[in-house]
Amino acid sequence: MTDFKKNSGKKEIFDENTSIEAKDKSPEKELKKETGKEVEIKTENHRVLLERYDQRLKDLDSELITPEDEIALKEAFIHAKETFEPEELVSWFTVKAEPFYRSVSWKVLLPFYEELLGIVEEKPGPESSETAYVLNGLAGIYRYMGNYEEALGLFLRALKIRENLPDQPRPETGDTLSELGILYALMDRREEALSFYTRALETQKKFLSPKNLGAIRTLNRTAFFYKGLEKTEKAEECFRRALEFLEKLQEQEPDNSMILGYRAGTLNNLGVLLSETGKLDEAEDRYGQALKLQEKVYGTEHPQVAQTLNNLALLYFQTTRYEKAMILYTRSLEIMEKFGKTEHTGFATTLNNLAGVYVQKGRHEKALELYTRALEIRERILGPEDPDVAKTLNNMGELYRILGQHKKALPLYTRALKIYETTLGPTHPDVGTTLNNLAGLHESMGEYETAINLYEKALDIIEKEYGPDHPYFKITRNNLLGLYEKMERSWRR
Repeated sequence: MTDFKKNSGKKEIFDENTSIEAKDKSPEKELKKETGKEVEIKTENHRVLLERYDQRLKDLDSELITPEDEIALKEAFIHAKETFEPEELVSWFTVKAEPFYRSVSWKVLLPFYEELLGIVEEKPGPESSETAYVLNGLAGIYRYMGNYEEALGLFLRALKIRENLPDQPRPETGDTLSELGILYALMDRREEALSFYTRALETQKKFLSPKNLGAIRTLNRTAFFYKGLEKTEKAEECFRRALEFLEKLQEQEPDNSMILGYRAGTLNNLGVLLSETGKLDEAEDRYGQALKLQEKVYGTEHPQVAQTLNNLALLYFQTTRYEKAMILYTRSLEIMEKFGKTEHTGFATTLNNLAGVYVQKGRHEKALELYTRALEIRERILGPEDPDVAKTLNNMGELYRILGQHKKALPLYTRALKIYETTLGPTHPDVGTTLNNLAGLHESMGEYETAINLYEKALDIIEKEYGPDHPYFKITRNNLLGLYEKMERSWRR
């Protein structure tokens, strides 16, 4: 906002007989002439400064945004407003804002989009493609900040503008349809979400090219949508379809870093799905492919590489290859530490997972150290009542139970259970697994009746969610049966 000086209270005094001619020669007139010259100089200064900040913003990696980058964007925007016409300003901002958008720097971007909306609504006008672009970006920010209703109004307005523009269909229309799909999914309006994803894909397929990967984004989003509905076959189909498209595009431009990056990301996403559905051999292969592509695009030390290392390490942990898991988790942590990603939920997750490896290897002190560090980060970033905090509390409780330190384990399990019940509801599967763990603790303490009650509650929750054939149900049922046998043996004595 422009800063104006307050009026000093002094008044200019003119001779009341001053002629019109004399006024024309007054200092005011001379000042206007000087201002005209100054405008030209100032414009050139803005252009020079814009070029300087543009260099600072060139080729930014969304995973490595720094506070200095944020300052550079703010300064560049100030000078861009004075250099470009509104249409050019939007084109410039589209490119410069993208890495910040992908790095979820919502608080940084919000004031820019709000100011830009006011500019483009005045010129080129409220029904222009530029206004639709700004509305779409602003709506995305509101969506990720949880202001769903406000986001919906902005997205629908952007869609209406884009659908009324000439030369339909247009790729931008597909982009807004896809964004609305995400929003409706978050609002749990599933039929509308799927409808918008389908419409988006129909439009975006027509424009699929190495420079326009909107269809790939929508296929990944639709896959996550189906995954959330536990329709894993549909989700897998979407990921594989996206990979087919990407492979064809890569034939056109083998070294296109954008295509390679999207392919690596999709392979990683498919790997997670395959791992969760028990297809571990193929999941391992997909992670390996993703890792090679990421190292080619980003180098061997990059946060994207760290993420895939983390996923592959989890697979090694699940298949009891603990040494391999430890190596990959450690490497992942080193990469994140190098790039200052230690105050990050992903870093805390890796600490948590590596601690689990140390538990399996009997290195309990090291495991406790890592769990403690993970807990501190999660509480700081997510707050003390977040489900991820409960996960670490649960793990620490289990470690103390293994060590026979029951008094330390009990409050951790109890707090984890309370968090899950409050945030996820009393019948959520995580409540069931925590009840099972808490029951095991009371069993270890010789409090059998309490343990039986907790096991039965856990069984009821897990059976309703997963059914009687699920491994979690079988584990809890066996725990309960084992306790009954233990009690029967003690009675026989």
